[in-house]
Amino acid sequence: MDNYRFSRTFLSDSGCVSCPRRWGLRLWVTVLAVSMLFCQVAGFRRRITDRTYVPLTPIILNTTASNYTYVTGETAIMYCAVENLGTKTVTWRRANPSVILTVGLYTYFGDSRFQTQNVLHKDQWNLHIRNVSLDDQGRYECQVSTKARDIRRSFYLNVKEHTSSTTYVEKNQRLVLRCNASSDSYPQDDLDWFMNGHKVESSDTEGITITKSVAYRSQTIWSELVIAHARMQHAGTYICRTSDKLVTNIKVNILNAGKDNVKRGTEKSDKGLLFEDTKSQKESYSSPLTGSWTLIFGIIFCVLS
Repeated sequence: MDNYRFSRTFLSDSGCVSCPRRWGLRLWVTVLAVSMLFCQVAGFRRRITDRTYVPLTPIILNTTASNYTYVTGETAIMYCAVENLGTKTVTWRRANPSVILTVGLYTYFGDSRFQTQNVLHKDQWNLHIRNVSLDDQGRYECQVSTKARDIRRSFYLNVKEHTSSTTYVEKNQRLVLRCNASSDSYPQDDLDWFMNGHKVESSDTEGITITKSVAYRSQTIWSELVIAHARMQHAGTYICRTSDKLVTNIKVNILNAGKDNVKRGTEKSDKGLLFEDTKSQKESYSSPLTGSWTLIFGIIFCVLS
């Protein structure tokens, strides 16, 4: 019986010895966690009270050109880079006469040709004018909507009259026409060829081949029109264009070598006739001289005899 009581007391004593160690470890971990939490809260409050909020002022960068030149029929693009825009809005306006064209991405002016495109990765708000005309030439302003209205940059758009180029090719020779189009943020979707207002398609029977290639790094698309054997019906005005931008206008003349040779032969025959006429005239001029010499020799022979 005594042994039983001894063993029970021993167990209870051993349990009492281990309890302080466990609770001490738990207490230490709890104190450490509360201390860390307190430090975090205190530091967060200190940062909030010490922080002074300074709103960033929008800036229009001078990283883009301020003068642009386009040809009538093209899509004119003027590039405006804005940093720290925040909740402000970019407005495009024409300086003279003073007309608001776009506010943000909304076209304020009643002309759908004017649109603003936002290039996010470049912080640009670019004004696009489709089918630009000579009347669109002038000064424009990119402006950030502030009370002072002092954050602005001026741009000038110069528009030139479109003049088509002319190319010549001999009949049955290979005709090659090339054009390309680029954009500020993405390549154009497609390029189409037109001849005298009619769309040109690739045709094996006509010997017409149209090839296209795209370069995503330069945001450019190329197109090449090849006519293996140019004929007289292939002469005309060729236009290479995107859906909203006139790219190339070329007038093609097909030369008929056979007719040219006939003309050249006619010129040669005329010169030959002219040469023969001149020779006959010389002979006609020389014939009286020959007769006079015969008369003189006859008289001298008679006198001497």
